[in-house]
Amino acid sequence: MLHVNPKMLARLSELEADLLQRRTQAEAAGWIGEIEGIDLTLTFLRAKRDEMQRR
Repeated sequence: MLHVNPKMLARLSELEADLLQRRTQAEAAGWIGEIEGIDLTLTFLRAKRDEMQRR
């Protein structure tokens, strides 16, 4: 399991913004598999961020 340094919490938000931008590009190009992969990554990233914020 990935352990995130609490000091890097802001970096998770940057990564999320980048993934959302890539998802928009993938939608425009019709890359269904890429969209699914990004959605999965976003799910894990958000769960990790939520876990860190609870601590």
